[in-house]
Amino acid sequence: MNLRIVYSRQAEKFIEKNPSALDEETADRLVVSAVRKILKIEDTSLDLKKLKADLKNHFRIRHGRIRIVFSLSGKDILVAFVSSIDTRDKVYR
Repeated sequence: MNLRIVYSRQAEKFIEKNPSALDEETADRLVVSAVRKILKIEDTSLDLKKLKADLKNHFRIRHGRIRIVFSLSGKDILVAFVSSIDTRDKVYR
């Protein structure tokens, strides 16, 4: 599985400003684990949910109070675009 993880500017800013809450290495690990769960390669206890309404084709990872919203695209090389990382009350706006 070839996976490329791309972060939006908002997601990068959150990681820069909150290194104690979530660092880039942990975010990468969570996204990789989520993609493996989506593709049914690995069954993990990760809290992963497919989103509805305006955010179709997006997934949400819950890591404590932090939410990571991302989408998948591509065939040969999967691209996980992390569009948003924030706390629950701000991430879905």
